[in-house]
Amino acid sequence: MSPLAVRVGAGVLALLALIALRGKRWAYLAFVVLGLLYFPAQTHFRVHAPKCEQLLPTMHVLVLSLHNYAYIALFAAFYWMSWVQFRRADARGVWALLATLLIGALVEIAEGMTMTGRGHCRVRDLVPDAAGALGAALLLAVWSRLRRKPAYVRLVRPHPAAAPHPAAPTSRAVVPPRGVVPAPPPPVPPRRVVPPPPDFSPGPRPGTPSADIAPTHEVAPREGGAIAARRAVVQRLRAILGRLREMLQRLWTTIRGRRRTVFVGVGLLALVGAGAFVILRLPAPAPVVTEQPNAEPPPPPPPPPRPLQSEAEGYYEPSYQFTISDRRFTRLTLRPQPLVTFARPGTRDEVGCADARISPAAVHLRCEFERVGIMVTIEGQFPSRSVTSRLDAPVLNALVTVTNTRGETLFRARESFYWHAPD
Repeated sequence: MSPLAVRVGAGVLALLALIALRGKRWAYLAFVVLGLLYFPAQTHFRVHAPKCEQLLPTMHVLVLSLHNYAYIALFAAFYWMSWVQFRRADARGVWALLATLLIGALVEIAEGMTMTGRGHCRVRDLVPDAAGALGAALLLAVWSRLRRKPAYVRLVRPHPAAAPHPAAPTSRAVVPPRGVVPAPPPPVPPRRVVPPPPDFSPGPRPGTPSADIAPTHEVAPREGGAIAARRAVVQRLRAILGRLREMLQRLWTTIRGRRRTVFVGVGLLALVGAGAFVILRLPAPAPVVTEQPNAEPPPPPPPPPRPLQSEAEGYYEPSYQFTISDRRFTRLTLRPQPLVTFARPGTRDEVGCADARISPAAVHLRCEFERVGIMVTIEGQFPSRSVTSRLDAPVLNALVTVTNTRGETLFRARESFYWHAPD
């Protein structure tokens, strides 16, 4: 598929997802169908029987699978869409989780049939899908709990204020008739004052006589306390069992009321599972091998180039060993370091060449022997550029010139040099 087609398809799927979050069932179904057709469309609907890996993941592989954050986010969003679609169901979270896992399994089969996406069909790839669905379920449960109003909140319509009741008529003071003297009030007994103790310690209350105060004593715990606690635990357990019984009865009533939907859903899941099992058990197609026509064998590779004589390590012996200042010229060396060698009885002097230009075809050396006071100049050419193993064939023809410090020529002649391997 071209990049433009991929972008258009992603935009259509995103639009369908937004419409499905509004509760439109047709957008949800279209999103599922187009999302599954996206994989074979990438291979122009060239599919084959998938070969899925059905091994359960280990703990290490499980942790590594949870690093697939893209699939976790995608299936969390799909769980949200499914949760919105099952808003009228009693167990909407369970149905949304089952739908998410089913779509995750179908996506794995589609990837195995087309070798796209992650390129393989494995059971352990369902781990990030389930993790995304469970994370979205937890967040939606917390959000629903926060938006739910508590049980004690009641919306009461305000009533109009009631009119104040008239005050009750006050009773008029009763005035005794003339000539009648009212009886005096009974005498109030004097309050008893208890003097403080001589050590100023707190004493008994004034209104409570000290004789009425009973001495305190330790009371042994009642033996029926453990029995009462046990009864309380039993009552608590009975209450919990009663709630569980009510929940099961309510669930059974819901299943009986929606038994047609439940049977259709179970049958659909069974058919999808059976189809997936049959697809997984199909043998993989044998690879098609096309016979290549008898083509001409490729030409043999060219032989490697022969090494150059100018790059060969060793030394060169002259055909005539001349003598200058009681020293005899014995050999010439080009590699690894250019130098000339003079010998006399018991000693051998090696003189380096400061000015050395060596090419595959020619040689130019200028070597100064300061202790003797002579300058050796060698200018020559290689008759054959390649290395030879013949010891009787000259490999370098050179003009050798020896001068002193005053510029006088002490020796000048053309020499032939024979190459020898290093000692």
